[in-house]
Amino acid sequence: MTAERSNEAEPPVLAAVTSEELFTVDELAERSGMTVRNIRAHQSRRLLHPPRRVGRRSVYDGSHVERLSLIRRLQNGGFSLAAIRALVRAGNEAGELALAWRAEAIAMRFLPGDEFDDAKLEIEPEGMAALLSQPGALERLESFGIARRTPGGGWQGTHPVLVEAGRRAREMGLPSPEITRVQLEIAAQAQAIAREMVNTFRAYFGDHETGSRARVLEDYAILGPIATAIVTATFEVQMARVVREQFGLTADQLPDAPNKPG
Repeated sequence: MTAERSNEAEPPVLAAVTSEELFTVDELAERSGMTVRNIRAHQSRRLLHPPRRVGRRSVYDGSHVERLSLIRRLQNGGFSLAAIRALVRAGNEAGELALAWRAEAIAMRFLPGDEFDDAKLEIEPEGMAALLSQPGALERLESFGIARRTPGGGWQGTHPVLVEAGRRAREMGLPSPEITRVQLEIAAQAQAIAREMVNTFRAYFGDHETGSRARVLEDYAILGPIATAIVTATFEVQMARVVREQFGLTADQLPDAPNKPG
């Protein structure tokens, strides 16, 4: 897949857009960090839905800001415009919530760059201040390998996806103590699942505790992707089921899996 990354500057972190806010195309460009020319191009490619008509004016709202932000993240995640257009079409058929969920998860999972450099592991100042205000929070996150101390005496994340997910949750307005609680609960359950899978693997395929390190690493290279795929797919199915149950959605609006027939 040929990536067509956005070469525009990253927009500043802005407050959430309310559904009542309306923008001209110039205001939308400023809000999204894109040029008017690119916004028009996304409309012509049917990546961005048309503006609303208010009297004689064409106006944009928060849904347009969100769609442009999603397009940017997918481009930065390595998706071509053709692939993004396919996701948009799938979302229009399965419901915007399904599109947003699938695409957002993919965009965060494949962040720009191949290395876990310090820039991607840095917790933004607002998030760090919130963590420091919770006594023992960073130490508890460290105990599960979610955060670690830096040589300079500070703190950073250990995985860019977890750092990005925490940032997005704060942007959505979720209180930092709740983010920490959820992260710790998920980490504890993930650790238990990992131990169960490794123990099962060892029971059926041999215990290499006394074997060579190379053999252990070779086995892990096989087990790791399989276990990750099982956990990810199972969680995706269960999350869809719970959201449908809680919000009264249908399977057509939010399917269990991306390729489920509509």
